[in-house]
Amino acid sequence: MSKKFLTLILTTLSLLILPGCSSNKALMKKYGDITPVTSRENSKVDGWQNYYFSKTDCNCVYGDEFYIALKETPSQSNNLMISLQGGGACWPGMIHCKPNTSEEDVLISDFTTQLDDRLTEDWNQVVIPYCDGSVFMGDTKQDYNDDDNTDHWHNGLKNSVAALKLTHKKFPNTSKIFLTGCSAGGYGTILHLRLLRELYPKAAIYVLNESGPGLLKPDNEFWEMVDASWNLSQLMPKNCDPCAGQLIYWYDDMLKDPGIKIGLYSSYMDQVIGRDFLKMTPENYKSLLVKTTDDLNAKYPDQFKRFLIKGKSHCVRNRDYQVNGIKYWDWVMAFINEKENWKDILE
Repeated sequence: MSKKFLTLILTTLSLLILPGCSSNKALMKKYGDITPVTSRENSKVDGWQNYYFSKTDCNCVYGDEFYIALKETPSQSNNLMISLQGGGACWPGMIHCKPNTSEEDVLISDFTTQLDDRLTEDWNQVVIPYCDGSVFMGDTKQDYNDDDNTDHWHNGLKNSVAALKLTHKKFPNTSKIFLTGCSAGGYGTILHLRLLRELYPKAAIYVLNESGPGLLKPDNEFWEMVDASWNLSQLMPKNCDPCAGQLIYWYDDMLKDPGIKIGLYSSYMDQVIGRDFLKMTPENYKSLLVKTTDDLNAKYPDQFKRFLIKGKSHCVRNRDYQVNGIKYWDWVMAFINEKENWKDILE
């Protein structure tokens, strides 16, 4: 029996036992009727089509227009790559997030375009720009300057559902999905993975999270503040105590599905996530990163693997970087091609 056929069987069986499906259905139903109002070719990158949503349905953190971009391969393909853009976060005392979208956002597809060129099969592509300030998950309106007027719209959940529903409409027969994002985009893969499984129950899904590991400052007051700002508790998996406070553990619920694999890249002391946003010391951030990812790797050694490097860099600066003689590019290729040399790499 081939490995791919065995994976398909296991994935199908897992649908009978995978928890959280009903809650995922509810999320899709909540905003599932939103559709784009117009489309046009992207003026910055050839071959991409932008789909724009009404600002009364979907908008950015300050009320600006939201869109997603799609690129359909000329050949018939059941493969799909989705790129989630990064760009900070906003909560009380931390107003540092990408406020709007632009046509240049599609340039983040450079990585998946290079990856597509290295793979033997063709892939359809989607770019979901980031502009909600809540790592693609928020579902609130906020008045952060206390003047009794809404000044921040955290529409991450709404924008995400609308984007993926359109993606499913355009590419309904997808059987293999590669979902990736850096920084806030990496955090965004946590929710998008759940929504994608709801839309594509039989597809093999590969998640590459680059420097967005789903970590929060391990402090109850911090969690309560972020939850109050974004309304994350409505999304939290059931029967998961550590999920309140550490979003990385939300992956656990999905890794029970053998059709899902997750690769995580990070530096040990990422200064953007650890120092700038979470206000943690480098040593404490490293300890939290290693502890939480150790937990998932120990529980799902064949499905969750890491490429952790020394230093404090954020996102991937050099995909030819080597650890123990293995280039990051080669690690990614082994991951998506399900090769035996996809290993857990700790520098």
